[in-house]
Amino acid sequence: MKILTLLIFFISYSFSSNFFKNGDYVIDKVHNLYWQDTIDNINILKNQEGAVEYCENLYSSGHSDWVLPTREQYKYIIDKTRKDEKLINRRFEYILSDHYWTSDRTWRNFYRWGYYIHFKSATFYYENKTYPKYVRCVREAK
Repeated sequence: MKILTLLIFFISYSFSSNFFKNGDYVIDKVHNLYWQDTIDNINILKNQEGAVEYCENLYSSGHSDWVLPTREQYKYIIDKTRKDEKLINRRFEYILSDHYWTSDRTWRNFYRWGYYIHFKSATFYYENKTYPKYVRCVREAK
């Protein structure tokens, strides 16, 4: 009986959420996106150009169409209801309350500045794109 209750709870919880973890990625069912969620997301630091290349060359979970997320895509996984310092959806396992590159750039200094998100505040900032930051890739489900 206890196992049946846990199974029912797990199934209802899974269907009530718009996000679920599946191996090396988190699926956003509403926006039809797969988000990389591996140990690399807390270990690899790249400049913005290197982050773009990393995602374009990533082959994970049988897919090779990964890209560096835009600011708009990152907004989908922000969770400001969290009370800790990681304002990202709870389905993500590998996250630091630190800086993660977006693919967006800004006109400042002839496009030598890029945007990043800081998950401690869930705020976007821009900085010289040569500075190292963490990387998280995304792909559209097809």
